[in-house]
Amino acid sequence: MLPLLILPGWASDVKRWQPLTGMLRQQKVSVQLIKVPYDRVRNTADFCFWLKNKTKNIRNFYLLGHSFGGQIAINFTAVYPGKVKKLILVNSAGIRKKVNIKRWLVTPLAQLSKTLIPDEYKSFFYRLLQATDYQRSTPVMKQILRKIITEDQQKNLSQIHCQTLLIWGKDDRLTPLADGRLMHQLIMNSRLQIISGRHGLPFTHPKTLSRIVINFIKA
Repeated sequence: MLPLLILPGWASDVKRWQPLTGMLRQQKVSVQLIKVPYDRVRNTADFCFWLKNKTKNIRNFYLLGHSFGGQIAINFTAVYPGKVKKLILVNSAGIRKKVNIKRWLVTPLAQLSKTLIPDEYKSFFYRLLQATDYQRSTPVMKQILRKIITEDQQKNLSQIHCQTLLIWGKDDRLTPLADGRLMHQLIMNSRLQIISGRHGLPFTHPKTLSRIVINFIKA
C-alpha cells in the first residue's frame, strides 16, 4: 500500500495525533505525519513547494490535510496531480469569502490588542475574536497568518481530479460545513462525509476518522 502523508493544522501538537496515527498503523497503513515548518514567512504556494521537496523521494502517496494542512494539500494536489493517489480533506481551510471578517476586522484588532488590552484580559479577548492562533504565534507565524488567511483555493479545488474524500464536523465553527459543501461542488471526483463534532475531529473522533480513512484508501 502507498504511504499516507498527513499535514496537520496550524501549529498542531504532534502528540495529539498519536491516537489516530496509532490506529491507522494497527491496520498496516504506512503513516507519515509531516511537521509543517514555520521558520520563515511563506504563503500557501511556498508551502506547496516545500512539500514537493519534502516528498521528492516518494513517487506517489495518499495525502490527508486537516485545517491549514488541508489548504496546503489542496494547492499541492492541484499543482502536482501525479503525486497524489487519493486526497482526504478534514475540516479543511481554503475557502475565503470576498468579504472576510477575520481579514478586515479580527486580525487588525488582534494586533491592536498588544497595546490596548491589559495582559490579564488578552486571553479572553482572543477567544472572543476566535483568534487564539494569532495569540499563540511567534512574530514570523503572525506574518504567515496574515498571508494565508487571504488566499482562496477555489480555483485549485476545481483543478483536482483524483478521488477526494471530504470529512467534516457538522458543528465546525472555524471552517463551517458550508465550506465543505462548496469544496464538494468544486472537486468533480469527490465525496462529502459529515459526522458529529467540531473542528478537531482528528483528536476528538480518532476511531471514527481512522475507520473512514482506511475504508477510503483501501477501496
